[in-house]
Amino acid sequence: MSPTITEAKKILVVTSPGLVPEWAEQMQSLRPDAEFVFSKDNIESVLEAAPGINAMVNCPRLLFTAEVLRQAGNSLEWIHLGGAGCEEYLIPELVNSEITFTNGKIIQGPEVADHAMALYLCLARNLNLVMRGYAYNEMPRPIELRKKTAVIIGVGGIGMLIAERANAFGMTVIGIDQEFVPMTSTLDRLCPQEELLDVLPQADVVFMSAPRTDNTYQMMNNDSFSAMQPHAVYVSVSRGTTTDTDALTKALKSKTIRAAGIDVSDPEPLAQDHPLRSMDNVVISPHIAGLSDFNRQRSFDLIKTNIGRYLDNKQLINTVDKARGY
Repeated sequence: MSPTITEAKKILVVTSPGLVPEWAEQMQSLRPDAEFVFSKDNIESVLEAAPGINAMVNCPRLLFTAEVLRQAGNSLEWIHLGGAGCEEYLIPELVNSEITFTNGKIIQGPEVADHAMALYLCLARNLNLVMRGYAYNEMPRPIELRKKTAVIIGVGGIGMLIAERANAFGMTVIGIDQEFVPMTSTLDRLCPQEELLDVLPQADVVFMSAPRTDNTYQMMNNDSFSAMQPHAVYVSVSRGTTTDTDALTKALKSKTIRAAGIDVSDPEPLAQDHPLRSMDNVVISPHIAGLSDFNRQRSFDLIKTNIGRYLDNKQLINTVDKARGY
């Protein structure tokens, strides 16, 4: 009796700027038992390549549409997003399907945590004022991190590494999360989201590193900022929509809080004439926390690993709960 011949899986790879050609070639040689289809970074190319695919890797948000899913048909089993923020991908056609969805969560922790601490240190050491030309005797005394308290909202792949860094500076670290996370030496206390307003008054700095979900949308709002101390600093590095921008602006104008460092905003980018851009106590970076000299390599390593696991019919890494949004 002849052995059964299994048809090769067809994997569509969108060769956007985040995936260099050499890596695409590596994927092709990685598993000769798969058929790799490479699409250019435009909607026409993606739609042309989509029919009959079993997996889709690295499709940018602007190219990810219900029409692409319809073109792919019932054969599509797995979609991988290179980045971590996935709320815009969770269209009904994907959420209500049997398609497995994975993303780049966890692996972006090191660089985003570094960036979060950089924003805080900039504000703590008055570098924001130095860069604006203030003399040292015109500035408040810099903040010493030792024995201060950091509240970290969302202690996942990014938040746990912020905790690690804050702990190394001698800070007390309180995490806010809906999940029970490992009790490490870098995390002094873990609280559910319902206790946020009780915890915020203890914070010298609040780091926002939670994903965007229905539960986290604008969770930093007028009530949240009002619960913080006037000397406290707010740092946001995850998703802009977790923060009510109007409430943040009001809190800074009224000196309800001391300062803010934001890498993400809502809307994004902020208008050039937005009040936050002219405030001396605000540092804004243009959504660059996820970039580093190693982040693309980690992303590609995850893609390679998951392609191998997919073809070997093993559970994929970094699976997104489509209903919960992360």
